Amino acid sequence: MSVFFRQRFFSKCPKRFFILLASLAAYGVIVTACHEKPSAKGPPSQSIEGAVTMVHEERIPVTVELSGTVRAAHVSVLASKVPGRIISIDVREGDRVRKGQVLARIDDRETAAGVAQAEASVRQARFALEEAEKALKMAQAEARAAEARRQVAQATYRRFHALLARESVSRQEFDEIKARHESAAADADRARQSIQAMQAKKEQALAALEAAKAALEAALALKDYTVVRAPMDALVTYKHAEVGQMATPALPLLTVEDFSAYRLEVPVPQELLSGVRVGETALVFAEPDKEPWAGRVVEVLPSVDPQTRSGLVKIQLPALEVKERGVPWRTGTFARARFVTGFRETFLVPTSAVASRGQLTGVYVVDENQVCRWRLVRTGRTVENRVEILSGLQDGERIVVRIVPELKDGIRIIAN
Repeated sequence: MSVFFRQRFFSKCPKRFFILLASLAAYGVIVTACHEKPSAKGPPSQSIEGAVTMVHEERIPVTVELSGTVRAAHVSVLASKVPGRIISIDVREGDRVRKGQVLARIDDRETAAGVAQAEASVRQARFALEEAEKALKMAQAEARAAEARRQVAQATYRRFHALLARESVSRQEFDEIKARHESAAADADRARQSIQAMQAKKEQALAALEAAKAALEAALALKDYTVVRAPMDALVTYKHAEVGQMATPALPLLTVEDFSAYRLEVPVPQELLSGVRVGETALVFAEPDKEPWAGRVVEVLPSVDPQTRSGLVKIQLPALEVKERGVPWRTGTFARARFVTGFRETFLVPTSAVASRGQLTGVYVVDENQVCRWRLVRTGRTVENRVEILSGLQDGERIVVRIVPELKDGIRIIAN
């Protein structure tokens, strides 16, 4: 640059020159400070008391949570076993009923007529049996009389036979006695045959009476089918019909379920199904932010749904605790189940030992000089009152158990 231009530049832009010099001087100071070696840190001047613990790998279960649907363990769809018009339905959805309680009634006039007819048949069969018994008694009496006459005729025949040998009676008199003897014997045989016939009639009448009684029982049972009763202590969940409709055996009237036993049905993927066994405990989460329930696996279906590639697992839900906590199970509601699928090694530290700074999470690690150093960690799930540390810690390192506001990086801690 020529002298003319330098004079012209400085005369017109004196402020630019001084700004340029100040910037170059500041840059040099910064570069020099960056290349200087840091001075050695001295011992920390502050210290606090606190609990320190050593971390070690622990074996924890590997779990998976799956959603399912709550269903009653026992559900009954009630229908009439006889056709007829519905004359009353005595319950509504949501009613709790006792075992044997009448729920609905069907017109029973036709079945009542059948009962009356069966009762008349029983009376008729009983009368026939009584008549057969009387006839048998008469035949037995006649047989005894005929046997007595036969015995008298036989004795008389023997005497006259002896007299005929001594020629004390005529042949005509002997023939008359012989004829009487043969007639008495024939009468006795007929009396015995009559007894057998009367006994057969009695047995026939007795069989007819038994058949009539069976028909009466069937008619009474058919009449009882017109009254629909609760098969168990249950909750009415659905009403399928109304008064005035024609009931048939194929038409459902009411659906009831046992409210004392519920199950959670969970579809489990086929790759996890082999790890679920009957009798194992599974935690059930029915409400958010609430303690889980302890359920028990009671059934693992052997088949797998070809569309979802999952098998159904049924978990028995507790009953008594439900009443105590006032959370009744309801068929169709949503719940989650936690299954244990294996185990793995990891670090677990108290939740009080972990703190967050903005988006970062860390713990205070205590070195060999009892000095606390802030270290970033990556956390996992919470197990009771402890937090899983996925990365950032080594086995055997010590950390501060509880982080307090006075605790800072570089401060000395006195373990209590």
